[in-house]
Amino acid sequence: MRTVLLSLTIIGLTILSIGCSNTTEEQKKEMRYVKIAKVSPPSSANERSFNATIEENHQSSVAFRVGGQVEHLYYSEGDYVKKGQILAVLDKRDFKTRLLAADAQYKQTKNEFERYSQLYEQGKFPKNSLDKLEAGFLAAKSNWESAANALTDTELKAPFSGYIHQKLIDNHETVAPGEPALIIIDTNTLEVNFSVAESIINQLHEGQQAMVSINHHVAQRYPATIKSVAQKAGDDGLFNVRLRMQNPDPRTVKPGMTARAFIHKTEEGNSTMVSVPAEALFFKDGKANVWIYNQQNQTVAVRPVSTGEVIENGHIQIVNGIQEKELIVVAGVHSLMEGQQVKPLSQNLSL
Repeated sequence: MRTVLLSLTIIGLTILSIGCSNTTEEQKKEMRYVKIAKVSPPSSANERSFNATIEENHQSSVAFRVGGQVEHLYYSEGDYVKKGQILAVLDKRDFKTRLLAADAQYKQTKNEFERYSQLYEQGKFPKNSLDKLEAGFLAAKSNWESAANALTDTELKAPFSGYIHQKLIDNHETVAPGEPALIIIDTNTLEVNFSVAESIINQLHEGQQAMVSINHHVAQRYPATIKSVAQKAGDDGLFNVRLRMQNPDPRTVKPGMTARAFIHKTEEGNSTMVSVPAEALFFKDGKANVWIYNQQNQTVAVRPVSTGEVIENGHIQIVNGIQEKELIVVAGVHSLMEGQQVKPLSQNLSL
C-alpha cells in the first residue's frame, strides 16, 4: 500500500513540475505590450536646476531733501522714467524768497570783506576786525549756498532709469524732508534668487555661469551669472544664491515671476552619466535592475545597474550598467520575465 502511495505522489509531483514548466514557457511566449525608450544623456544629467524667483536688481525709495507742498506730481505707478527726469516739484515761492535774502546778505558781506581787506593790506585796519568780517562773509556765503541748494532740491529727480513701483504722495500734499515720495525699480537688470542645500553649496561660486528659464518655459533659456552665494544658512537650513541677468524683455519679464535656474555640475565623470525614469527601475534582492530590449528577437533581459542621485522630472542617474542608445523598458517592468517576448508601444524615443 505504501509503495502505491509513494508511486502516486511521485507521479503527481512530476505532472505538477511539467505543468509549471509549461506555464513558464507559455508566459515567455505570451506577447506583452511595453513602453520602450532609447537611453540618452539628457541635459539635466550634467546640471542642477532650482526653483527660483525673479526680483529687481535695484529698488530705491526717493524723497525730497526739503519739505513743502507738492505742486506737481508728473508720474503714476507703472510709468517708465529715465535717469535725471523730474518726477515731482514742490511750491518754490518760499525757497526763492529765502534765496533772494541770502543772496543780498552774501553780496553785502562780500563787498565789506573785500574793501576792508584792502585797508588791512595798507595797514589802516586791524587784523581782529578783519577776521570778524571774514567770518560774517563766510557765514553769509554758506547760507546763500544752502538756500540755492534748497531751491534746487524742490525738484525730485529719478536717480536711475526704471519704473514707478509705488506712489506715496499726491499733488498739494505737504511732505517733510526725507519722507518717501516714490519707489522706483530698475528692471533692465534682474536678480534670480533661489536656495540650495549644504551638500552642494561649496560647488557654487561668484562669477559662475548659469542659465535661467522664465515661468518654467525650459526650452527658452537666458544667460546669467552668480552674483553672490550666502556664507550662512537661513532658518530653513538652506543657503541663498543670487544670479544677475539682463532682462530679455522688460515688457513681459517682471519682478515677482517664477523661474528655474540651471547650473552645470562641476564633478568629474558626470559628462557621460545617463538617467532613466524611476518607473524603469525594479529591485531584486535589494539591487536595482532594468529590462534591456533586444530588437532582433523582441525579448527582454535583466541588467543590474548602479544608481546615482534623483534629478528633476522624476529621473534617476545611472552611474553604470547601461550606455547611450541602448533600449530599455520604461513602463510595465514588474510583469515581465527573463527572455520574454514583448511588443513595443513606442520605440527609439529619447529619455
